[in-house]
Amino acid sequence: MSEIVRHINKLCVSLKTINMSKYGDIQFLIDRPEPSEIFLRARHIAGSQLQVQFNANNQKSVNSSCDGFIWIKAELTYPSFDNLTFAYKNSVFSVVIELIDDKGSSFTKQQKDRLLIACEENNLIPCTFRLNFKEMSDKFMSKLLGNKDQLDYELTPLKEGWNLYDTRTNQAIDPLILASNEKTIMSGWELSNFTIQIVRNYLEKEGNQIISFCDLPEVNPQIWFKNKKGETSWVIVKHIKNDNEKGYKEWVGLEDRVSQLKHYDGYFASIRIIPSLGWNGDTFDQDLFRCDEMFVNKPVLERIYVS
Repeated sequence: MSEIVRHINKLCVSLKTINMSKYGDIQFLIDRPEPSEIFLRARHIAGSQLQVQFNANNQKSVNSSCDGFIWIKAELTYPSFDNLTFAYKNSVFSVVIELIDDKGSSFTKQQKDRLLIACEENNLIPCTFRLNFKEMSDKFMSKLLGNKDQLDYELTPLKEGWNLYDTRTNQAIDPLILASNEKTIMSGWELSNFTIQIVRNYLEKEGNQIISFCDLPEVNPQIWFKNKKGETSWVIVKHIKNDNEKGYKEWVGLEDRVSQLKHYDGYFASIRIIPSLGWNGDTFDQDLFRCDEMFVNKPVLERIYVS
């Protein structure tokens, strides 16, 4: 691998590890690390090109992936096993941005293993969006490592159209062909991502500012926010099937195990997601499926720690 690509990869996200997960590096972040300008530009190019494909193939108003292509995650999160996530029909595509030059790729073995593990466990399709990277100046490295002058490089998608490659086979894929209509249970990661989105939207509607969030099932807390008074707090977000599973007591005392949390108030929010078909009074035991119509409760934040 070239030295340029090595530095690109290192600067995409600066890691400060507290402990490790099967999905990779985990920490209890207030502010996520700043990604490099190269990574942000590459991600923007990838997202824009994929959006063009969505627009070309979506024939009507899209309310779910059964209606057409939708973004599941277009925001930057950290830590994460991918950079972009979208759905079509009952398939979910997990995308990592891959930069390539004449000597190598930014897609490391660690990234590949992390992506494959997460996708296998959550029934996602692992793929990369590839861009050719070309240095345009002999002074590129000095600029990359500290000079604030305009970076002198080119990023060009490997192909027009989808430009997606299956991480398992290294073959180009077409989501229009690969996506499945088979009824598919929502995975743990999908439920985590969905419930966090519900709580994020609620917090913002109430006038709070989201500082950062993470949708990996193993990361706690999931959300950091700043209230109207400018005070920073954290939130544990969990999906439950019935009211008996609220489980906030399990998280009382988390600040004693994670000293970084002690300086901020902590909350717990449980989200109950109910399929429109199969509602059975107070409880239900039906699995949640992709594309199903669902009902969710209004989030209620229970304070579990006062700093």
